[in-house]
Amino acid sequence: MTILLADIDAYLRGRLRKRLEKVSGVTVVGESSNSTETTAMILNRNPDVAIVSSFLEGGSGLDVLRHVRQLMIPPTIIVVTDNPSLDHNNAYSAAGADFICEKVSDDRTVIDTIRRLCVTQRRVDVLASLVATPNN
Repeated sequence: MTILLADIDAYLRGRLRKRLEKVSGVTVVGESSNSTETTAMILNRNPDVAIVSSFLEGGSGLDVLRHVRQLMIPPTIIVVTDNPSLDHNNAYSAAGADFICEKVSDDRTVIDTIRRLCVTQRRVDVLASLVATPNN
């Protein structure tokens, strides 16, 4: 599973990258702090998952969501936010966020979500290989 990290805080991105790279089957394919750069990286690198902060340089996670949801097969989007208000979360849900996690010093919720997505992806890969293999 390939992942793109987008957050204005380089320390947070580095910490999250280290934790994600310990998850079997996960590869971080890029990092960004800027909304325009994040959108371009998603378009060019086609990650399976984009972990996007609600606050980015030059814009917001909402700006990124509005652009990438126009793709035929957009990545799974996990939004991390300092503002877990209902209105804020509703705006991200309406824009197409798949998951919304509160940004806290402990990244456990994000890591657990990635682990669950990895298990699901492995099941889909196994099923796809069974369907693709002719039964002789």
